[in-house]
Amino acid sequence: MNQDVTHTLHEVIRKQLHQTDFDVVGIVPIPTHNDRMVRLRTLQEMLEDFEEFRSSDTIDYLLQIKPRRQPQAPPQNSVPARSEGSSSRNAPESIYLPNGKLNIPYLLKNADLLFDSGEFTLAKNIYKTILKGGDNTSVALFRIGRCLEAEGKQEEAHAHYEESIAYHPTLESFQRLSALLLRQSKDQQAAETLERALHIKDLGSNARFELHKAIGNCWTRAKNDENAEIHFKKALEVNPTADEIRANLGALYLQSNKISDAKRHFRDATASNPSNFQAIAGLGSCCLAEGDKKSAHDYFAQALGIELNNSTAIFYLVKCAYELKTYAVAAKILDEYIQISPVNPNLLYSLAGLQFHLGRITESKATTSRILELQPQHAGAKELMMMIERYSGPAA
Repeated sequence: MNQDVTHTLHEVIRKQLHQTDFDVVGIVPIPTHNDRMVRLRTLQEMLEDFEEFRSSDTIDYLLQIKPRRQPQAPPQNSVPARSEGSSSRNAPESIYLPNGKLNIPYLLKNADLLFDSGEFTLAKNIYKTILKGGDNTSVALFRIGRCLEAEGKQEEAHAHYEESIAYHPTLESFQRLSALLLRQSKDQQAAETLERALHIKDLGSNARFELHKAIGNCWTRAKNDENAEIHFKKALEVNPTADEIRANLGALYLQSNKISDAKRHFRDATASNPSNFQAIAGLGSCCLAEGDKKSAHDYFAQALGIELNNSTAIFYLVKCAYELKTYAVAAKILDEYIQISPVNPNLLYSLAGLQFHLGRITESKATTSRILELQPQHAGAKELMMMIERYSGPAA
């Protein structure tokens, strides 16, 4: 049936154009029973086939036809038919609008579906079609940039994001470009990119807060403490109770050895949010810097009780435990940490030592044996095993 329809359509159009200066180049039916991705791919292949006949005076059209149905008399007491305007809302969407312009929302929706399914080249081709149409230039450039980024073409993606911003700056475009720069370890450029986003008109307070926080983090990564401090403080002007910003400022001051300022901000953070484990661990580091190992030990243990996956806090907790000769808490937490972390002979060695000091000889021997299975020449483990054997006898 499709072949008959195609032939008939070709003949009708050819006859109608016979009296004009136009000729039919070709007609290719689009599949109707396949999924949308197949139809889009087929459409692309069809257009590529037409390229061989293309010239400057060639015009492409997309046509939809269906068999004409004879009108039927409505049954008595039926609901009146919808008006022409209302029924058109139920018509299937198409690439072109009735006025001949591209149906941008429809194209964007399909291109986004292709992008989400990993078909970056097909999605990019649709975005390029939108770009050539001259409408939604900024959106098309931005989404082409996303396709290029997904394909690993970082520099090309960067250029498209910048061009998109030049046409119409949006928060999303600045954030995407900044994230791309961060992945390339261009921390200063990432911070400067987000600083440009602060000039967007009608920027809401939440967006402004998030921007200042992100900029502060970028400057921290770039080791520019002065600029980081400026933006963290601006974020606090927007939201004075933001515990994550207080914790970030505390870490910044701790890094600069401004211990009293660091403690103040860490305490303010925990006052706003008692579960802010980063601030609690920060207080532990401040106490350690002041020589208060007991308080440091307790803060690190408290932080790890909230969030166990913190290797720095684990290291300092174990260090404090050995120096204070207080092993039980550190042994319990370290044993739990080892269950969720990659196998590490040095961590196992710390645990075996804590177990030994607690008099849990059997457990210490088992942990030490595990170390020597992983690393037979581990000097500390070999020495610890000799000490264990004085209590329990040689290993079997």
